[in-house]
Amino acid sequence: MACKLLCLFILVTFVSQGYGCDRSNLTLEQSKTGNLYKDITEWEVRLTNPCPSDFKNVKLSCTGFQSVIPIDKSVLSKSGNDCLLQSVEYKSDYVFRYVWATSFNFKILDATSA
Repeated sequence: MACKLLCLFILVTFVSQGYGCDRSNLTLEQSKTGNLYKDITEWEVRLTNPCPSDFKNVKLSCTGFQSVIPIDKSVLSKSGNDCLLQSVEYKSDYVFRYVWATSFNFKILDATSA
């Protein structure tokens, strides 16, 4: 009985500390905002973190990504076909917007649990 309680305590401790959380826990959604910039659609990208842990250095695939309006490099930095988000905090949504005629196919490639 003592072993079962100890094992349960250890499992709860790991889960509550964010252990076992990885990039698969992050969700990425994209939608039109309804706003237009010079008749071009504005898009919103929302990355949600339900894990009890922050994520750092979240890498997205963003092949061909462009925006009519500049994206602040402290929000999203692009290098080749990858984009980097600095951090996504626990129970927070990380949101950025861009303006382009069509949406881009962002995918989460990597993220480091902090």
